[in-house]
Amino acid sequence: MHDPLLAYRDRFPILEKKIYLASHTLGPAPAATREALLEFYDAWNEQGILAWDAPWWDAVTGFSELIEDILHAPRGSVVPMQNVTRAFAAIFSCFEFEGAERNRVVTTGLEFTTTRPFMLQQRRLGAQVEFVGSDDGISIPTERICEAIDERTRLVVVSHTFFRSAALADLKTIAKAAHEKGAYLVGDGYQTAGCVPVRVRDLDVDFFVGGSHKWLCGGPGAGYLYVKKSLIPTLEPRFRGWFGLKDPFAFAQGDAGLELNEGVYRFLAGTPNVPACYSAREGLKIIREIGDEAIRAKSLRMTRWCMEQADARGLTVRTPRADDQRSGMVCINFDGAKEACEALCASGVVCDFRPDCGVRMSPHFFTTMDELGVFFERLDRIRSGAVTA
Repeated sequence: MHDPLLAYRDRFPILEKKIYLASHTLGPAPAATREALLEFYDAWNEQGILAWDAPWWDAVTGFSELIEDILHAPRGSVVPMQNVTRAFAAIFSCFEFEGAERNRVVTTGLEFTTTRPFMLQQRRLGAQVEFVGSDDGISIPTERICEAIDERTRLVVVSHTFFRSAALADLKTIAKAAHEKGAYLVGDGYQTAGCVPVRVRDLDVDFFVGGSHKWLCGGPGAGYLYVKKSLIPTLEPRFRGWFGLKDPFAFAQGDAGLELNEGVYRFLAGTPNVPACYSAREGLKIIREIGDEAIRAKSLRMTRWCMEQADARGLTVRTPRADDQRSGMVCINFDGAKEACEALCASGVVCDFRPDCGVRMSPHFFTTMDELGVFFERLDRIRSGAVTA
C-alpha cells in the first residue's frame, strides 16, 4: 500500500537509528530544528537587543499563527505559554472565587498530573473543586461530567484525550452543557493537536491549552493558550507582566502606560520563551503541511491494527476500540509491562510505561507497518524470556 506520508521520514534523523513510537510523550526532533535554533542564536549574537525589533518578535507571533492554523482558530486568538500550568494560571487569574456565587470548578480524575495539584491549590483562593471520577480508569461518561456542572460552576477543565488511555472526551457536548449553566470550558489538547483534528470553533471551547513537544514534534517550553475571541476583551488576568501590556517597550513609570494589551497577548505576562518558539516552528510547519485529516486517517489504521495484534496475544488493551473515541496512542497492559518496556527501549524500539495503563505506544505519520511488526515481534521475544532488559 502506497503511503505518501512516509516521504516525511527523512526529516527526522532519529528514525535512521530507532523505531520511534513515543510521540504521545515527546515527538522526534526535525532536522531543520537545529538550523532554527542556530537562527535564534545568530540573531542574538549579531543584533543583540535589536533582535527584539524583528526576528525574535516575529518568531513569537509566527508561532502563534502556526498554532492557530493547526487548531483552525482565527488570527489573534492564540498566545504562547511556557506550559499548560502557566496557561491555567493565566485563565484562573481572570476570575474571583472567594465569596463569589460562582466558585465551583469541575474537572476529572483522569487529568494529567499537572492538573490535580494546580486545581487543589485553587481551594486556597475560595474555589470549590470537584473531580468527576471514572469507573474503569479509561474514560468517563460524558453525561456524568455534564451532570456535575451547575449554576455555581465557573470553569470546567477537561482533557481532549486522557493520557493514560487515549480515550477522547466529547468536548463539544461538554461545552454545550457548560454554556447552558453559564460556565466556561477549558479544553486540554496536549494529547490531540497534531494527531487528532482540532476545530476549536466547532468544539465551541472557551479556552484551549496545549504544547508542542508531543504530536507536534516541537520540543518543550512551547505551550500555548487559545481564547475565544469574543471573550478576550472581557477578561483581565491578575497574573500579568510587561509583555501583556499595550506597549511593553514604552517602559512606563508609575501607573501610567500600564494598560493591558487589547488582544490575546494580554495573557502573555512576562518575557516569552523565544528559543522555544524557534524550536517548535519546524515541527508545526510539517504538521500543517501534511494536514490533520491525512494524519488522522493513517493513525486510525495503525492503531486499529495494533489493537488487533494485542488481542491476538491475549494482552489487555486499555484504549477505546471505536475510532471516534480514541486518539493516536495504544495502551497495552500485561504482567511485566514495565520491564518489557525497558527491554523494548534498550533494543531501539522507543515507547514508555505508565502505571494503571501499561506500555504506551504511538505510531505517527512517519511510522511504517514494518516497524509496528518489529514492535510486536520483539515484545513476543521479551515476554518469552528470549530478551531481557
